[in-house]
Amino acid sequence: MICDVSRWLLAGLALAWLAACSDDTGAGEQPPPHAITEEAVGYFCSMNLLEHSGPKGQVLVPGEDRPVWFSTVRQTVAYTMLPESPRVLSAVYVSDLSAVEDWRRVNPDAWVEARSAWFVVESEATGGMGGEDPMPFSDRSKAEQFAQRHGGRVLAFDALTEDYILYADSLFETRPGGTSQAVGEAGTMTEHM
Repeated sequence: MICDVSRWLLAGLALAWLAACSDDTGAGEQPPPHAITEEAVGYFCSMNLLEHSGPKGQVLVPGEDRPVWFSTVRQTVAYTMLPESPRVLSAVYVSDLSAVEDWRRVNPDAWVEARSAWFVVESEATGGMGGEDPMPFSDRSKAEQFAQRHGGRVLAFDALTEDYILYADSLFETRPGGTSQAVGEAGTMTEHM
């Protein structure tokens, strides 16, 4: 009798342990993207996202109620590369240009998970801050059509290199006197001669 109770107790504990380790608990579910509101302010630029044209981004961090907002796709991807950013991210969303005619006028409800998106890089299209920006698409064929019309090449998220995202010449803005300004650590401006 005691052996039967011990077996049942052990079996119950084993099932409880397996249930705790299961992906069916909802921990693996990806949260949906948030809508852009008046309160959506860019992480690096501290400007309202509604003031900028072009594709935007949002990063959802576990345990946070609000997304981290970005005025450009480049800033969104850069955030995922920076050592001070959280390593675990629930979702990384960027505007989906697959269903729009003009990349400057994005659909505020159309988002794609950046890590499964296709990006047109090195095109004539500029982002919301006026610089070169990867143009995101959920549909690869739409990305290829965009590249044919506007130049550039199509890359997957994993092919967006740190050199392109963090150190591209297009991040520098030339000013009178031959100096340039670039976004440095935590969005601060740094001088370069």
